[in-house]
Amino acid sequence: MMSGTRIEIHPKNPQPRLIQQAAKILSSGGLVVYPTDSGYSLGCSAESHKGIERLYQLKKPMKKFVMALLFRDFSKASSYAVIDNYAFNLIKSRIPGPYTFILPAEHRIVRKLDVKRPEIGCRWPNHPVIQALIDELGGPLLNTAAKLEETQELTQADDVWSLFQGHIDMMLDIGDVPINPTSIVKVGNGQIEILRGEFE
Repeated sequence: MMSGTRIEIHPKNPQPRLIQQAAKILSSGGLVVYPTDSGYSLGCSAESHKGIERLYQLKKPMKKFVMALLFRDFSKASSYAVIDNYAFNLIKSRIPGPYTFILPAEHRIVRKLDVKRPEIGCRWPNHPVIQALIDELGGPLLNTAAKLEETQELTQADDVWSLFQGHIDMMLDIGDVPINPTSIVKVGNGQIEILRGEFE
């Protein structure tokens, strides 16, 4: 069983060398734990079939709908989700921010990500480390909360590492990170449905 690597990284000015290491792991089908604005998360490259399979295998006790794609801008997102004018205008002024938008998935993405429903969650996180990682990777991450059971809420870096060290390739450690779940908003046919949290 792999042991993984735990690396301390600056939370506001992440060292480029460390970001490059993590991006290389993701590109080769690896799994990385990293901080986001909603807490520690676990992810793989959304372009890596190997990484997607490994992520699903690790998270198989949980339903796939808890996963979302992390982006930096709309240019990549439009290749994965159907973003009409209504959705674009609704989302653009709120990103990056604490929202997960449920959008219709492009047909090829439904097959590629092996999702059970023809829609996907899309997030534009507001955290320097994850933003730098997505930039370096050059594409989105398939992302899920860093936990293996629905009831877990791990805020301490040591606890996250203890849970995942035998299953992942790297953890980008910034110390303890509070849990701040995103609001989940479903967007389609010119309407919104708030599934969790608040939407302003």
